[in-house]
Amino acid sequence: MPVNYLVDAYHKYAASAVAANIVLRSIGGSVLPLAGPSLYEKLGLGWGNSLLAFISLLIFPLTIYLYRYGEWLRLKSTFKLED
Repeated sequence: MPVNYLVDAYHKYAASAVAANIVLRSIGGSVLPLAGPSLYEKLGLGWGNSLLAFISLLIFPLTIYLYRYGEWLRLKSTFKLED
């Protein structure tokens, strides 16, 4: 579903948008598991899971911001589709 959004939002640059999405997702998917064992070794299961929960709570307001101002940000983009 996110790939469909990228293709629709950045029609002319769809290949670049999808490629950037795949690269960032792959980097995150390869780096985060490497940090897991040391995180749980130092903090234990309880605090390790709590740290991940606190990080997700810190990131949550970003979703509200994007929901509220997403259309304005897309219209402001230099890569938007021309009508």
